Amino acid sequence: MYRRALFAQVLWRQGLKTNINHYKPCMNQLSVRLTNVKEQSTVAMDESYVKKFMNAVGWMDKSRTRLKLTGYFLYECVPDKVCYEEWFEKLELPDTFASWFLVTELHVWILMVRYMAEDITEKKKYIKGDGHFVRNCIIEALWADVANRIKLLEGANPSLAKKQVSELSEQFQAALVAYDEGLSDDKVMAAAIWRRFYSLSEDTKAENVERIVHFIRHQVSVLDKIPSENLKWKPDIPWLSIVNH
Repeated sequence: MYRRALFAQVLWRQGLKTNINHYKPCMNQLSVRLTNVKEQSTVAMDESYVKKFMNAVGWMDKSRTRLKLTGYFLYECVPDKVCYEEWFEKLELPDTFASWFLVTELHVWILMVRYMAEDITEKKKYIKGDGHFVRNCIIEALWADVANRIKLLEGANPSLAKKQVSELSEQFQAALVAYDEGLSDDKVMAAAIWRRFYSLSEDTKAENVERIVHFIRHQVSVLDKIPSENLKWKPDIPWLSIVNH
């Protein structure tokens, strides 16, 4: 399953025109401290993008509509269920928007790996299917949430916020490439984590990087056991704790 997921991801990213130089985070403007991550606006709240979408189209019995909702609900389960405070404390990350994004990004990538594995390859050619569609919906929900959160940051400037989202998008695409390359190699994955989470700082504790790599392996394995039918229509993602996994 992992090899199939990796191959699907590699073929997909061939279409990305990403400059790897963008991979190192430029988070200076996003170092605003978060007093309480879950108080920030997400797609899970009352005025959510999910609910607006549901009100617009209703519960139509069409597969693509239901899959779109699945994608939004899947993203929603990340900020709703992940304990960011544990990640910040255990991994010595600052309690900032930048750190929130890095943790969210990693969980979104793990979802993408699982759903891309639902599609098939024929003669070394990736065939886009429902997995690819759900993946796009997850990403769509992510950026809707990010844009909304940045607007709520103290002293946020609309033009600056737009620029920040653009920078994050470039970093996100480069991070996906790096994580994909580390999917089957712990050393490569560790290097990607070190660069993305700790900007290659020499003060980084090796055990923090190792903990994240181990979390990724365990979490991907857990998601791999979820039946395809449940992934499509009844997704219930059991996110593991970074402390005990």
